[in-house]
Amino acid sequence: MISKASDNNATIRFAIEHYFDGNVSQAADRTGYTQAQIKRWIKDEITPRLVTVRYFMLVALIPEFKIVCEHHPYDYKQSMTEQLKKMLNGHHDAPGIYVFYDSLCEPIYLGKANSSLKTEVTSALNRSVSLSYPKSISSPPKKVKELVSYISAYDVAGKEHSDYPKHVESLILRINKPKLNKQSGSLTKVIPIKPELKD
Repeated sequence: MISKASDNNATIRFAIEHYFDGNVSQAADRTGYTQAQIKRWIKDEITPRLVTVRYFMLVALIPEFKIVCEHHPYDYKQSMTEQLKKMLNGHHDAPGIYVFYDSLCEPIYLGKANSSLKTEVTSALNRSVSLSYPKSISSPPKKVKELVSYISAYDVAGKEHSDYPKHVESLILRINKPKLNKQSGSLTKVIPIKPELKD
């Protein structure tokens, strides 16, 4: 029978391998424990307490949200590709949440990207405007990009079996209700997606 102490050390090793890419330095930065302490757990030199193991796994499983840009100026008359390259700053292919603001910095649209912020933001900027304008306005905006003056983006790290971007988007939509969003988000229980069984 495997001892509980061995279980604790094995769980730390599992977390390091599968959630910190085998990188003790990364695990130390995220959890606040020293590299020396983590290495002693990995080598079974000392046994972490159960409360420590639970904390370690929580840090491993909870997504790390990062600010990509906030209220970054956007000018639809300039190159969209160049502007997005600068504002997304290496987070192009990250899952996340983005917000479009008008010239008064009021949020007008909120969206989520399941896998690529650049692809989703580009698509959203090129969508047709779904607002009605008075007949007195001779040239109403045709594309969303014509209404946008600022963009914010957040890297909402995707985790296996969980759609965190969707849940974050739903919560913000319920709170803010930007005028270009047709639906307010629905808050549902975060239930992991069960992996398919393979024979």
